[in-house]
Amino acid sequence: MDKLSITGRANATVSQLRRLPDYLRAYDYGLLANEARQVRGELPIYSDVELDIIQDGTDRDMYPDVSWQDEVLNPTGLRNSFYASARGGAQVARYFLSLGGSSDRAAYKFDKNSPYAANTGYKTYNYRTNIDLQLSPSSMLFFGTDGFMSVNNNPGVADTDYIWFAQSNLNPLLLPTIYSNGLLPATSSVASLRSPVVMINQMGRRSDQQFLGKFTLALDQKLDFITPGLKIRGQGAYDIQSFFSENRSIAPALHQAVGRDQTGELITIERVPSSTVSYSRGTDQYRKYHFESTLNYEKMIGDKHRTSALVYYYLSDQKKSSEGYNNLTSIPIRYQGVSSRFTYGYRDTYMMDLNFGYTGSENFQPGRQYGFFPSIAGGWVPSNYDFVKNHLPFISFLKIRGSYGTVGNDRISNNRRFPYLTVVNSYYTSPWGSSVINEAVNESVIGADNLQWEKAIKSNIGMELNLFNDKINIVMDVFNDQRNGIFMQRVQVPQYAGLVTMPYGNVGRMKSLGADGSALFKQTVTENTSFTLRGNFTYSKNNVQNWEEANPRYPYQEISGYPYASIRGYQSMGLFKDWDDVNNSPAQFGKLMPGDIKYRDVNGDGTINSDDQVPLTRNTYPMLMYGFGGEFNYKKFTLGVLFKGTGRTDFFYSGGGIGTGYVPFFNGVQGNVITLANDPRNRWIPRDYALANGIDPSLAENPNAIFPRMTYGTNTNNSQRSDFWLGDARYLRLQEVNLNYNFRSEFLQRLKIASIDLQFVASNLYVWDRVKLFDPELASRNGEVYPIPASYIMQLYINL
Repeated sequence: MDKLSITGRANATVSQLRRLPDYLRAYDYGLLANEARQVRGELPIYSDVELDIIQDGTDRDMYPDVSWQDEVLNPTGLRNSFYASARGGAQVARYFLSLGGSSDRAAYKFDKNSPYAANTGYKTYNYRTNIDLQLSPSSMLFFGTDGFMSVNNNPGVADTDYIWFAQSNLNPLLLPTIYSNGLLPATSSVASLRSPVVMINQMGRRSDQQFLGKFTLALDQKLDFITPGLKIRGQGAYDIQSFFSENRSIAPALHQAVGRDQTGELITIERVPSSTVSYSRGTDQYRKYHFESTLNYEKMIGDKHRTSALVYYYLSDQKKSSEGYNNLTSIPIRYQGVSSRFTYGYRDTYMMDLNFGYTGSENFQPGRQYGFFPSIAGGWVPSNYDFVKNHLPFISFLKIRGSYGTVGNDRISNNRRFPYLTVVNSYYTSPWGSSVINEAVNESVIGADNLQWEKAIKSNIGMELNLFNDKINIVMDVFNDQRNGIFMQRVQVPQYAGLVTMPYGNVGRMKSLGADGSALFKQTVTENTSFTLRGNFTYSKNNVQNWEEANPRYPYQEISGYPYASIRGYQSMGLFKDWDDVNNSPAQFGKLMPGDIKYRDVNGDGTINSDDQVPLTRNTYPMLMYGFGGEFNYKKFTLGVLFKGTGRTDFFYSGGGIGTGYVPFFNGVQGNVITLANDPRNRWIPRDYALANGIDPSLAENPNAIFPRMTYGTNTNNSQRSDFWLGDARYLRLQEVNLNYNFRSEFLQRLKIASIDLQFVASNLYVWDRVKLFDPELASRNGEVYPIPASYIMQLYINL
């Protein structure tokens, strides 16, 4: 009987939101809003008297000054979790059992007296059970089950991200948290222009519950009675996921104050009428059956030849209730395939692997359903040579390896199923001039009966190197992927073909290449002191070789020849200097003024339009990602540090419909204004306006301003996507610092405790970047999504 081993863990996590958008308060917002109107020749929004009222705070009903972050946000959060596991058994049977759970406090402030605030927060529960039964000396039966359940209870009818979006879109002058007469505020029926305080505390309750479960049964059988080294494994699994949500919503009457009467009482208009309690729910379920079997053979011939062979078969069947909305999509998604591998090694110095896969998919017509994907790999270990051992003893291990092979993809880009089928619909119609109703048919989707597996040819060359008795470990790989026959919807089929919709075809090609690697250095300083340093990186890029598209007018408009998902827009030439610059430049968008963005006329036709859009950046994903860190050990203390970062990561502050949260007054009354815009050095200001409003004239008409001449509302010209708004979100983040102490003593042993580990973990402590305003990983969202918090975790491990 093996000793029963029990491990327990409990932790408490404090999370903190550290990099939040810094928005203007009411008075500065009002001044800047007036400037945005006046520099465009429009009347100001707020009179001098109103600005005095805003500054003095004498009428917070009509002219509030609300920091919605302070009103809504919990800047710190608390999370508790626990975990316990036990393992034991004997030679015939072994078991493992674990239980865990966590509880998170609500992310936003709520009124504890609200009837909808009870039992709020996010809770999770998980379990795992494994049993291994030794049925015979050659047979092993395994049964395992695991599950995860989450319960997310929130007051209000909006989730965390929507609440955050709402508070980021309300300027400080738009609404009070509540009117002095007790009425609840709103400016319109648009949900994002309602008070998030009302959403949280006055509009009901919602609950989301999810369960994920898996059951696995496997049998391992040695077949040494046939030949030594032969064994077979069969495994079946059942996955289930269920989701249930329910909303109990109520809507109180919401009002907007529009003035005061002669007695000073508020005059209000009902913007949203009240509604009684309503109930809604949603359910979804997913299930998957999976079976696989592996026949494996291993044999050592003499002391030099190492061989193995494997045959693997799998079959899967899955479906999701929400995806089954017609006869086709309600059919389960099924896969079936077989693969095999043969390996040979000579003296563990020369190695070769031969592999193939033969996989079937539903997405191709009979006769094309199966794809064959072979590959070959080889390795060479020169460190096993006597010459290297004798003359290069500092090399502990050196392996050179390479591979070449194919893999397949059967998923159409929009997840369309059975794309080879033409969909025919029936309907009833009356011929022209007749009252007789006849049944008719038409084609709604044209199938493509020539589709086949999309294939990628993958090649790789790598090296593994250990030096100085494995103190230094280096792994490096260089890879190249050639994708052929990429699924694309045809666009060059002529109209006279008479197709209702364009079919798909294997017409795309793309090449990707890159490298990744890791390095590790271990050093023992003294008997009680040691440290480990490690680092890794991944670099990749791609190029579209063929993309079917309508023939563009200019070569730079082609998708082929550029990286996949390249972002296109206008090239900025800075800001218009004066009226002569405006009048003598090509026509652009809308009514132009000095201080607006000036674009390059790429094709030289005297007009700026879509023909002048060029590739501005590869895409919004970094080509380079890296990390480094280390562990430092002293007696029973262990200190760990981890950094992670990226290379250049392009994003756009504005353009393509975005800009709220960064560009001042991008959507007029909707959206906050960041304090960066309040600095006169950062925005283009007409000199006459600066002189008339006490702004240092030396700061006026700054050609290097971050923001062009302001507009109250969307500016057709300045909101175009261009490199004027291009930003770089590369960063280096102090991702984690952890400190661990391992405590062992005779006293603990008398308590039947083997050891106790006390651990402190801090994550997302600091980030070095160029964005500054928002977290660089969320830079393109301009502060409209919940930020990444810093967290501080105290953990206690008890090992019995």
